[in-house]
Amino acid sequence: MIIIDINGNKRDCVSIIPDNSWPGYLKIKYFSKFRKTSHEEWYLIKDFIKNNPKLAHLTKGGSDPWKEDLGVVSLSSNQTLTDKSKKWKSNEFAGYPLWISRGKGEGQTRGIIMNTNDTLIIDKPWKIIPDKSSQYVISHNVHDPQILGNTLPVDYKIKRVKKKKKSKLDNR
Repeated sequence: MIIIDINGNKRDCVSIIPDNSWPGYLKIKYFSKFRKTSHEEWYLIKDFIKNNPKLAHLTKGGSDPWKEDLGVVSLSSNQTLTDKSKKWKSNEFAGYPLWISRGKGEGQTRGIIMNTNDTLIIDKPWKIIPDKSSQYVISHNVHDPQILGNTLPVDYKIKRVKKKKKSKLDNR
């Protein structure tokens, strides 16, 4: 079957199957006549449909992609994290991993057991309770990150506080 891949190229594939172990993706199998081997690639369902609208019926049975979110902590307690800028649906992130990506508590991961419109309740207490300097990521792609020093995307707005300049009088 000929499809248009994510680069806009025509390619002959062997099979197209929704991959529910990766929600929102199709597993597409190709066979290389030159190498005489097959390999698989994963495509976002929405990208596949955009490039192959007449083959949209092959995506039936696929699920929506996992939601993800990130932000800056407003306040936190032993087993909660609150971001007052959010308006989440009740329990939309239950079962998701939560990662403190920067600031106090950086590197910690916890499971989300439930959430309200702006607060996440986690499965076990923080070793170091995050504060307003902390940034977080909610994503199934976060399992046990060993990466430190990440930042939010450049276009993410963080309110900066100007530091007061020292005057000569402060040195007396």
